[in-house]
This record gives sequence, C-alpha cells and structure tokens, in this order.
Amino acid sequence: MLFAAFTTLALAFAGTVRATPVATATTLTPIIDSVSAADSVPVVSLDLGSVAAHGNVTVGNGAAHTDAAEAIYPATIFFCTSFNCGGCAGFDLSIQPHQVCLSPGFNFVSMFISQPSNEGLPFAIYTGPVGCAAFAQVPVVNTCYNANNYVGWDLELFP
Repeated sequence: MLFAAFTTLALAFAGTVRATPVATATTLTPIIDSVSAADSVPVVSLDLGSVAAHGNVTVGNGAAHTDAAEAIYPATIFFCTSFNCGGCAGFDLSIQPHQVCLSPGFNFVSMFISQPSNEGLPFAIYTGPVGCAAFAQVPVVNTCYNANNYVGWDLELFP
C-alpha cells in the first residue's frame, strides 16, 4: 500500500515538473588564438537585449572604398576573455552556418568583428549567454564591444 502511494505521488510529481532544455550550441574551431585588439579599435558597451536599428545586417563604419576593397570576406569574429578586446580567439565568418546556435567554447566578455574592407556584412551577428535564448546584436564591424550585463557563450548569424 505504501509503495502504491509513493508510486502515485512520484507519477503526479513527474507530470507537473517539466524541464525546458537550453539550445545546444555547436562549438567552433578558432583560426587565430591569443590576439588583442586593445588600442586598435573603438570600444563600446553592448547590452543584452539590444538590437541595432540596422535589422539583420552588420554595418561598416567607413567612408567610400575602392572596388577591390568592397569584399565581404575576409571577416573574422573575435571573442575575448578580457574586457576591451584582450585575449581573443578568432573565427572565420565565411564558413559559419547561419541560424544555428554556435559557441566559441569558452566564456567571453568582449567581442569584435575584424573586416579589412570595413564594408559590413549582409547578415546580423547576435551574441549572448549560454542557451541561445537571449541576445545582443553586434551592430558594426571593426569596433570592440564589451558585454555590459552578461557573460557571453553563444552566437548566431541571422539570416
């Protein structure tokens, strides 16, 4: 009788408790490791939940360029373990899948997108804490962003 009561209670409890798993991130492989952008790019704070006014693109911040410099790639995203973009690992954006939860495989507190042409990207890059559930958009290339109110783990390229 006692066993039946415990079994009924366990089944009732199991029916009311439901865990929602977080998105599993695909871990990226860096192409560059231990780089610092300190003092070479402007530094700005990036708040979790912020979405740039540019929609699903990442804009450049320069003036007119020659035709040869208007290439989207090479473009590398750097995730950094120190504020102001110190201690960074770089990942080639030309080979990353879009609309997939990705991770550099370590916590980061700042990030920047290095793009020599300074033209911007035709897609948006979002970063956030583990789980790919909350994001901040990295709106501009060649600018260092400090994660203001989160420790980063994930990113997603969209669309």
